[in-house]
Amino acid sequence: IARLVRWCGGGKRTDSRLIRLNAKRPTDRRYCRNVINNQKFSLLTFFPKVLYEQFKFFFNLYFLIVAVSQFFPPLKVGFLFTYIAPLAFVLAITIIKEAHDDFKRMLSDRKLNGEMYDRLLGDGRTERVPSSKIRVGDLIRIHTNQRVPADCVLVRTTEHSGTVFLRTDQLDGETDWKLRVAVPSCQKLATDADLQRIAATLYAGAPSKAIYEFVGEMTTTAGQAGGA
Repeated sequence: IARLVRWCGGGKRTDSRLIRLNAKRPTDRRYCRNVINNQKFSLLTFFPKVLYEQFKFFFNLYFLIVAVSQFFPPLKVGFLFTYIAPLAFVLAITIIKEAHDDFKRMLSDRKLNGEMYDRLLGDGRTERVPSSKIRVGDLIRIHTNQRVPADCVLVRTTEHSGTVFLRTDQLDGETDWKLRVAVPSCQKLATDADLQRIAATLYAGAPSKAIYEFVGEMTTTAGQAGGA
């Protein structure tokens, strides 16, 4: 019932998350897909949305009403073509422009969703998966100059100090490099293979609009805990 109420009210769940690393079932809940979609329209909503966005403006709606009025003989003034042609021309240009821009957004989304990443499996194997196939609880190896494909917790780096520099320009527009530190208990592991063998639980706080704040804790079976 609670799920139905949230769905009808348009609400979104913002619960904290508990993730088990290297488990067959990392979480007890199903989450949305890791897919980027910046498109404004779909095939079904393209024309309704474009027409609505155009005729919500007073002048466009005014010229539409004037053009429609010319179909009634008592209101007809001059040639019908002189009223319909300018409006149809403006609409045609707008529709072509919106379709072109949305097509470019679709190509950009497809490129980002298709970027390949290394997913570390619990049995020691590694597989290549596109960004759209990444799920909550996956261990992902991110290489130098590669885009961070989702909200991630830094558990281990190739640097002995456990530090890494990254840019957040896609979030806040800042292009300067920011320092991040891996979870200490995982950084002590010698290789990624050791990381694939450990049993750990990650607590992540509820999603928040504060992009510079994150509350979480990672606990291994040995009892070691590392805050993030």
